[in-house]
Amino acid sequence: MKSVNRNDEAERLNPDKFIQEVGSDVQKTENWFCRQHVLIMDFLGGSILSILIGLLAAWIFRKIFLYLIGRYHAVWKWKILNALVKPVILLAVLIGCFFFSRPLLKTLPIYLYELDLRLFYASLVFAGAWGIFRLVSVLDQKIRRLAERHDNTLDNLTVSMIGNTLKIAIAVTAVLFIGQNIFNLNITALLASAGIIGLAVALAAKDTVSNFFGTIVIIADCPFRIGDRIESGKINGIVTHIGMRSSKIMTSDESIYTIPNNILTNSALCNINHRGCIKHVMEIGLTYDTAPEQMEKAIAILHEIMDDFHGPDARGQSPHIYFSNFGPYSLNIHAIIWLKTASFAEEEKLRNELNLAILKQFNAAGLNIAYPTQTLYIAGKSLDQ
Repeated sequence: MKSVNRNDEAERLNPDKFIQEVGSDVQKTENWFCRQHVLIMDFLGGSILSILIGLLAAWIFRKIFLYLIGRYHAVWKWKILNALVKPVILLAVLIGCFFFSRPLLKTLPIYLYELDLRLFYASLVFAGAWGIFRLVSVLDQKIRRLAERHDNTLDNLTVSMIGNTLKIAIAVTAVLFIGQNIFNLNITALLASAGIIGLAVALAAKDTVSNFFGTIVIIADCPFRIGDRIESGKINGIVTHIGMRSSKIMTSDESIYTIPNNILTNSALCNINHRGCIKHVMEIGLTYDTAPEQMEKAIAILHEIMDDFHGPDARGQSPHIYFSNFGPYSLNIHAIIWLKTASFAEEEKLRNELNLAILKQFNAAGLNIAYPTQTLYIAGKSLDQ
């Protein structure tokens, strides 16, 4: 029995027999091309003609829609039609190519004919999904325009999240439909395998998953938007970008910090734009030769300057000005004022204006601002003695 198996194996590995089989297959293929050369030429000619007509139609429709978009106010209607032109033309080209290929496909073995049919149907589904994909892109542009307005609650992150989710859903639905209904794949088993793989990936990339859920929290809770000035930990700056994983904050020195979204959502955060003002704390020291009446005068001057500084003070945000303590070299006045801005540049302007007003009025009132000094007393006899 073993000798027979060895003979069969030796016969299969015989180079002469292998060359003979390959030559036979090549001869069959050559004979098929010779018999079907007319159908092949018809298929190639029809396919090229369909593609050329499709390209010409796409070019013509593009010119027409660009002209209509520039001429009329119904921009979005023409953009929707323009988004559908290429997928519709692709469908027409696919149908034309398949029509010219049908006589040729009937000459192929049944399994190849069925495979070509399934590829054709899959191409039709792909073209339809592409059209829906392009419609979602137009819708995404429209919603982004709405998000740029100030009379709604949308922001770019929400729009981006909705658009990306719809596009992913379209792609996944198209792939599942092609796999299950056209190629008869066992999608349930594939999804089970994908679930196990997804769990492994989630465990390996838990920080990325955490940042993604942090993004969802930002969308749902909306603690800040792009352009808001926020303070989180030691970072105080303006939000310039909110992404799916992290956000970017530009500080007053124009440094840009990239902070993961899960850190922003899990830490204390102050949105200065929501408050509408910036708390500014000042310590003003007067010299020790300042009389009590002069101290009262200084506090009155500060109230005159700071009360309703650049607009009425909000409730609970009136300036707090007190003679706070006796310092090592000065009598200290503690002042708190809320500057009515959230902008870095405007904040600097208001501080400059405030400091100049204090300096001018203190000088006019004869109030001396202290600076670090030391007074030395020498005990003992006079040096003249």
